[in-house]
Amino acid sequence: MKNFIQHTLLKISLVVVLFASLGACGEMFDDPFKDKETGEDVNILIVDFNFFTTRMSFKFMDVTNNQLITQEATITFTGPNAGDIVTFAGEKEAQHLTSQGQLELTVDPNVEFSASSPLDFTVHVQVEGYEDFTQNIQLNSEGKKTFELVLSPVSGGEEDVLDGEEDGGSIIFSVMPTKSAAIASEKPYRVNYSVTKEDMVKFTDASGQKIFNSENELMAAYKQNPSGFFQLTVDIKTGFPTTAEKIWNNETATLALFSKLETGNVVSLAIDGHTVKNLNGGVITQLCSYTGTPEPEIFGFAQFQNNAWNISAEPVNHTSLNISYVLVQASTDALCSSGASIKFASNSKSSFSVDADIYDAEGKLIRTNNFKGNFPETFVLENVPEVAARLVFRNNNPAFKEIAPLEVSSLCSGNYEVDVDAADGYVEYEVVLKAICPDDLSVAVAPTYSGEMRIKNSNDPWQGIDMKGGVANVLAKPDQEYEFRFLWKDAWESSSFITEFDANGNYLNNTDSSISSMLLEDGRVRIKIIHEFEQNICDDLGW
Repeated sequence: MKNFIQHTLLKISLVVVLFASLGACGEMFDDPFKDKETGEDVNILIVDFNFFTTRMSFKFMDVTNNQLITQEATITFTGPNAGDIVTFAGEKEAQHLTSQGQLELTVDPNVEFSASSPLDFTVHVQVEGYEDFTQNIQLNSEGKKTFELVLSPVSGGEEDVLDGEEDGGSIIFSVMPTKSAAIASEKPYRVNYSVTKEDMVKFTDASGQKIFNSENELMAAYKQNPSGFFQLTVDIKTGFPTTAEKIWNNETATLALFSKLETGNVVSLAIDGHTVKNLNGGVITQLCSYTGTPEPEIFGFAQFQNNAWNISAEPVNHTSLNISYVLVQASTDALCSSGASIKFASNSKSSFSVDADIYDAEGKLIRTNNFKGNFPETFVLENVPEVAARLVFRNNNPAFKEIAPLEVSSLCSGNYEVDVDAADGYVEYEVVLKAICPDDLSVAVAPTYSGEMRIKNSNDPWQGIDMKGGVANVLAKPDQEYEFRFLWKDAWESSSFITEFDANGNYLNNTDSSISSMLLEDGRVRIKIIHEFEQNICDDLGW
């Protein structure tokens, strides 16, 4: 019933927004559609999503290759504000499914939040072949937000083989001597494993038989050929960005700078060449230690409990070989809820989407930020440490020339400007989109939404675009066919257009949508696209 009421109120809000904004729509919505069967004019209502003031793009990345994960992902939310995350149809769903590597959601516009009362939720992602993913997120202000969620595959990382050596009554597994020097220079920490001899003789092979029947038999065989006698293989992944997440500190959930040092999975355990399949009541103890200086304030294995991370360096006992772990460090130094201001400016009239990796003075990745908007637009960083930093732009938007790195004296304060120039050969256009429902031509959507475009059938990176009220200012190459798309749940809605016009700005080609164009006073060409939604989207919207 609650969802029904919310949906009904949403529909009413749409109509109110519609009539409040019709007077400002101007000539771009004056021309009626033609009925497909009768040829008669059909006047339509134009509906926008602009009352959703916080739009969120979630991208699911593989830590081993930094590529989008295009297997089916199941996404759920928990935490204080989990119920305030909705689709653009205004619906809260128990779970979201996507195989596109990304998901577009929004926040209930009736929910207010700020730095003193942030929007607080946790996102959980499950993908077959990947470790379950969890990340706590806090938002202090409205706007366009992009989250790159970096997942670990179960396999495919760097495999380390740990040699087991006798140490009193136990076998200790540590890095092989041939690797230890190289790894020591890279990692200021260790993850080791320990098994008592008493437990070792309980282990069985694939046939269910014990590999050794007694400790004496085990150690006699070991002393005859100690090299490689005990071997534990672990698949390890590193390279995760730092995030701002809640951790348990002295029984209090505190927002902290949270760094995943590595994740790992035990691949196999072999004794004298025999693969262990069952611990058979035995125990493997996992240990961690920090060997570098200075030691982090908080270090250890992490588990997500009660909407925050619990971190402990205490040994962990495992009764099966299904062993996975997350090793982290964290700092409870105060984070700035509102930080430096960064303005993106350009001589081009265009929307933009720019990704930046933010590094500290030592070259350590602090986080990745996406900046999406329309030139000129200013962004305020949130939940950042008070450190000097360098923003390195990925330059993955072909419409822009390479953007020089930005040095900031503090992520917590200051005003900075980034100048962005159009790449050679790119021209400014205005795209106006009206999306209609095939079963009801009386309503059209002029969306405020995030989209993408690129030259059709090319391998160019997708250019992120920011559409407001169905209007997007873009940069494109003349005489090229472009694919223009936006994501609705698990499916892309796509149109295409060709940037080829006569001297008066008239459109010269036919594509999969109804397209016309006109020359604007500023010399740009306005491309007007009438796109027909898939009916399931209209059904979601209740039309």
